[in-house]
Amino acid sequence: MKTNQLKSGAVLSYLNLLIGNIIPFVYTPIMLRLLGQSEYGLYGIAQSIMGYIGLLNFGIGGTIVRYLSKFRSQGDKEQEARIAGLFIKIYSVICGLILVAGFLFSCNIEIYSRSLSGQEVETLRILVILMTINTALFLPFSVFSSVVLAHERYVLNKAVSMISGVAAPLLNLLLLLCGFGSVGLVLSSTALNFVTYGIYTWYAIKKLGIRPDFRKAQPGLLREILKFSTFVFLASMVDVLYWSTDKLIIGWALGAAATAVYNIGASFNTYVTGLSTAISGLLIPRLTNMAVNNVPRSQFTELFIRIGRLQFILVSFIVSAFVAFGRQFIGLWAGAGYGEAYYVALLTMIPVTVPLIQNTGLNILYALNKHQFRSIVYLCIAVLNIVLTFWWVERFGIVGAAMATCVAYVIGNIIIINWYYYAHIGLDVPQFWKNILRMSPVMILMGTIWYFILDWIQTWNWLTFFALAIVYTVLYFILAYFFMMNPYERSIVKAPVQKAVTKAQKIIGYKR
Repeated sequence: MKTNQLKSGAVLSYLNLLIGNIIPFVYTPIMLRLLGQSEYGLYGIAQSIMGYIGLLNFGIGGTIVRYLSKFRSQGDKEQEARIAGLFIKIYSVICGLILVAGFLFSCNIEIYSRSLSGQEVETLRILVILMTINTALFLPFSVFSSVVLAHERYVLNKAVSMISGVAAPLLNLLLLLCGFGSVGLVLSSTALNFVTYGIYTWYAIKKLGIRPDFRKAQPGLLREILKFSTFVFLASMVDVLYWSTDKLIIGWALGAAATAVYNIGASFNTYVTGLSTAISGLLIPRLTNMAVNNVPRSQFTELFIRIGRLQFILVSFIVSAFVAFGRQFIGLWAGAGYGEAYYVALLTMIPVTVPLIQNTGLNILYALNKHQFRSIVYLCIAVLNIVLTFWWVERFGIVGAAMATCVAYVIGNIIIINWYYYAHIGLDVPQFWKNILRMSPVMILMGTIWYFILDWIQTWNWLTFFALAIVYTVLYFILAYFFMMNPYERSIVKAPVQKAVTKAQKIIGYKR
């Protein structure tokens, strides 16, 4: 059953990603035109502020699945229930802190009057208040979604995400058409949270039989959780410093419109991240079990390379396609005024491909409780990112902010962390990179050649764009099949094709 859940979860992950990438393609241009560049920028600034308020989680969220999986692997259902109860109590305290922080932010929002109008400042204040209430209200219920994931119920997890991914933009557009503006986006999120967290809560209690037990947990367990979460908190802080601080600084220095352009460019990085993490996110419980059972490091390396190769096939296609088609896509999709978003996307996307194809390594660090060094390194380079952003945003605008992020990623996520994986975790990083370098020529040649081909074509419309994109996609995966994939990866491709052919032959034979 575990294997079926994992396979089904992986299939649903990519189906979810397919839907999640197709919907924004249609939804985002409509949303941009209904909201307007300025209000979209305000929404981005509010989300960045909430990124900082979300740090009051203190990294606790990153520990839930680990400890639930640990006690589940030991067959200790009572401790599972007590862990769930303990986290709900912790989150209840954090909810109070979030409400206080959100109130303080909203009272001091005038700091943005340097670049925002009075009306824009008031809209930003309302967004922060509503987002704060939304975050605080549903935080304790996130424990139940973690219970579902720890029990490896991937099908339910991905099915709920898929339904939510389809419903969210439809509800957003409905509220936008009714004139609610950016406030409507927050109201939509609140309504969907009621439904999704309600499903997780019902399933965890009724189907899995995990009823939170609020009695005292094992002695010393809270101290252990807080120690573990301290470094998860540092990692979360780094993510906020990378992706939220840039927009806060741009909003303060250049205004809401510039923030909107940067937000569009940075959003492409989110799509690539989702593609990369679809498989590795399902492996956390399994990696935790491997760590508990003290398996040899060679088994971790094998998984690290195998998943990394699969991720690279997808990520390399997306990145090379964006290098070639990105300028034309942004022009057709977002409209006039978003040209700089292409360079923001490239500067944030390309260096991030390395940690994305290696995010199984991050999950291994969490499973082994060896993530402390990574968190400290990331904190240091995040501070460097802030300093460089303040310096370069005044000189180079939003492209300068993206350059700062790029430099920090190269130093921390590529150079230092790969050394740590190799020297202290025992992963065979040289072998990993030998695999990736052998696969890279297809990505480099396709991206470069098609960049100049598309640069030469002057007339652009959606028909031309899709026709060339289809040619590119077919050609890329043909080359990937013969020059990137190993026998195991080819078998993954051939299996469903052979099954479909067999079914077709049976149907044809039956009709005859």
